[in-house]
Amino acid sequence: MSTNRFFERINTQIENERPFILSSEFGKNSISARLQTNSITYKTKDFSEEGFIFAPFDLSSSVYLIPNEVTEEIGLNEFSTFSSSYNAVYGTISPNQHKRLISDAIKAIDGSALEKVVLARTAELDFIKMDIVQLFFSLVSAYPDAYTYCWYHPKTGFWLGASPETLLKIENHKLKTMALAGTQEYNGSMDVQWDLKNHEEHSFVTSYLKNKLSDYISDIEISSPKTIRAGKLLHLQTSLSGVLIDNPNALKALISSIHPTPAVCGTPKKEAMLYINKFEPIDRAFYSGFLGEINILKNNSTVTNLVVNLRCMHINDLKATLFAGGGITSKSDPEKEWEETEAKLRTISSVFTT
Repeated sequence: MSTNRFFERINTQIENERPFILSSEFGKNSISARLQTNSITYKTKDFSEEGFIFAPFDLSSSVYLIPNEVTEEIGLNEFSTFSSSYNAVYGTISPNQHKRLISDAIKAIDGSALEKVVLARTAELDFIKMDIVQLFFSLVSAYPDAYTYCWYHPKTGFWLGASPETLLKIENHKLKTMALAGTQEYNGSMDVQWDLKNHEEHSFVTSYLKNKLSDYISDIEISSPKTIRAGKLLHLQTSLSGVLIDNPNALKALISSIHPTPAVCGTPKKEAMLYINKFEPIDRAFYSGFLGEINILKNNSTVTNLVVNLRCMHINDLKATLFAGGGITSKSDPEKEWEETEAKLRTISSVFTT
């Protein structure tokens, strides 16, 4: 399909207020589109359907679904980007406001059962003009190693992102996931040192996943932590995998068990969620939720492939709200935590002309 024809199809979808998802897989430079063929709003509660889901951080809110039976799939292997097609003005909250939030969290951790809590913030981009599809093309070109996406639904509006993190992948009764925690800026070398705080934060996530997955998989394999690059950032990553026990279709229980992980929430989960709900000053909505295919039949195998919704933005008219968070432990430094969120925000805002 030509780029012009692809644009036409997506613009028609928007005009008709029909949901769609554009995505580019990790390490690929091609784009696939799943277009809903009607305007009905579908949701899932038990993850038993076959289709594409878009889930919020808090699963007590609606999880949207594009069912496979009302989906048309198209693709694009070559495309061009034109960075001059939009301009944006960047604004953010006061650094002191977020640093106070972090300082208070450190004090709370020192005096309670809470070991880690992830606290998020936002920044805003005001656009003079914007082309959503072209914006997505720019993300794909800028971050080919990430999972890049553009989601549209009349009930949620537009969300775009470039995520470095898989929540889980299931194929042929085999499950793969990752612990991704610890962040520093990339300065031209992958040969870096990680401080105790980042190692501790990463260990929380790895231990949590190992513990939760033990109820669902056998022969669990855990890799050694390694440094990976995600755009202009570096992270610590550990891979976990195993074979699903008994019922490979018990997806709801599995997702509910591992989401949200300490990488986006904290540990213990209950205490971290309570702290976030009480003190975090933003509505995360779909930030740090997840998205992807569930129960899709491919090559005689049922595949589920879900990605954590990080490095993302919500677009409303000519305003984009960008989200970023950081894991706070007793060893956190408020200044460094602020700088980490700034670096994460730059990951996605750098594709804009400012």
